[in-house]
Amino acid sequence: MPLFIYDLRGTEPELIKQLNKTYGGIFIISPRRVAICDPKDIHMVLGTHAFLKNKRYSNIEIMEPNMFLTVDPELNKQRRRQMGPSMSLANLKRMEPILLDAGTKQLFSKWDRDIEKSADKQRARICYHVDFMLMTFDIISTLGFGQTHRSLTSGDTQISKWVHGTFVLMFMQAIVPVFKHTIFRKFLAKSLYSKFDAFYALCTKASYIDAEDPESRIRMTSSQVVTETIISLLAGSDTSSNTIVWTIHLLLMHPQYYSRVVGEVRAAFDRDHIINYSEAKASLPLLEACIYESLRLVPVATSMPRFIPPGGATLHGHFIPEEYNCSISIAGANTNPEVWERSYEFYPERFLDNESNKRLVLTFSTGVRVCPGKNLAWMEIQSTLANVFNRYELEIPEDSLFTPDRVDEDGLPILIPRVTATTCVPKFPERDCVVIVSKRN
Repeated sequence: MPLFIYDLRGTEPELIKQLNKTYGGIFIISPRRVAICDPKDIHMVLGTHAFLKNKRYSNIEIMEPNMFLTVDPELNKQRRRQMGPSMSLANLKRMEPILLDAGTKQLFSKWDRDIEKSADKQRARICYHVDFMLMTFDIISTLGFGQTHRSLTSGDTQISKWVHGTFVLMFMQAIVPVFKHTIFRKFLAKSLYSKFDAFYALCTKASYIDAEDPESRIRMTSSQVVTETIISLLAGSDTSSNTIVWTIHLLLMHPQYYSRVVGEVRAAFDRDHIINYSEAKASLPLLEACIYESLRLVPVATSMPRFIPPGGATLHGHFIPEEYNCSISIAGANTNPEVWERSYEFYPERFLDNESNKRLVLTFSTGVRVCPGKNLAWMEIQSTLANVFNRYELEIPEDSLFTPDRVDEDGLPILIPRVTATTCVPKFPERDCVVIVSKRN
C-alpha cells in the first residue's frame, strides 16, 4: 500500500513501528525519504537548526508562519524569546492557583454534579476524553485571555469541535496541498474551514502574548498574536488532555498499576487536599513513572519530518544524501526494541530512579525545537491525575469493548483504536473513553 494512504488514514506511526521491528533504527520508507527510530540519532537531528522542517509545515497556510510551523530558524528563535517568559516554570508556579481553579477544582465540581444527578446519586458515567479536553482548554484559555473560561462547567463542546476541526485541516493541508484550493475552502471542506474561522475569531480576543524580543525589542503584530494564540491553544489543550486520557486508559488496562498509583497518592495526601504540581512531583514517583510510560507507549506527537542538510548526514552508520526527507518517528523511537527492554509492555518501573531513560522519551521533542509548553503540560498532567486518583474511584463500564482480559497474541491488553491527525487521539472517544466515577470512601 502506498505510504500516502497510511498518511491519509492517520496510521503511518503504527506502520513505522512495525517496520522498525524488521529493519532497525533507520530505513527507507519511500523514494528519497528515510525513517529514523533511534533516540540518539533523533537527539542529534533535533539538537541543531541545520535539519530544517520540511515542506509539510510550510504547506499549512490557514495562518501565517509561527513558532511551530515556521521553517525559518531565526523566526523560531525570536518567537521563543518573545513568548518564553510566559511559559517558564517560575511564572507558571505563580499562576498555579488560577490554573487549579480552571482545572482540578472545576473538574471536581463537574464530576460531583454528575454523580449527584446520577440515578443512584453515587456513580456517574462520564466520557473523560471530552471533560479533559474542555478542562485543559479552559486552563490555557485562562492564561491566554486573562479572564476566566469555563467551557467544562457550561458543557459547551463547540470549542473542542473547533480544535479538532483545526487539527484535521492542518493535517490535510500538510499532506494534501491541493486541499488549500478554493473548491475545498468553499465547497468540499467548507465545514472544516468554518470551524477554523470560528476558532480564529475567538483567538482575536487574546491578551497575554504581548512580550517583546529582548534582543531586537520587536513586538508581535496583532495578526501574529492571534496566530501564536491559536497554536498555544491547540497544543496546550489537545496534547495535555490526550496524555491524561492515554494514561488513565493504560492504568485501567493494567489494574495492578492502577491500584498501586491510587495507593501511592492516598498514602501521601488527605482526601480533601488539592495537590499542586510541586507536591505531586516530590511525593509521587510511581505516578510520574506511569505518565512517562504513557508518553512512551502512546505519544501524542508521533512524527517530526525534516530535511537532510547540504552535504548530507551520517545517521545510524548510514550516509544520507542532502535534501532527502527524514521522518523522525517518535512512536518508533519510543518503542524501538534495540533501545527498550520489554518495549511494547506497560512497565513503568523502567523510569523509577532512571533519569537517562526519561531523557530517551521524545514525545515533547528535544533540542532547539523542544515543545515550549512542556512545563505547562507536565503541570497539568501530573497535578490533574494526582487529584483525580485522590478523590475518585474509576471503573471500566460493563459494556466496554476493551478490558484487561482482552489481550493480543503476546498476552498484552488490547488498547482502544487510535488515529493520528497531527496528534494521536482515540478514534472513537465517545464509545471508548468512558468510565464509571464515584467518590472514594
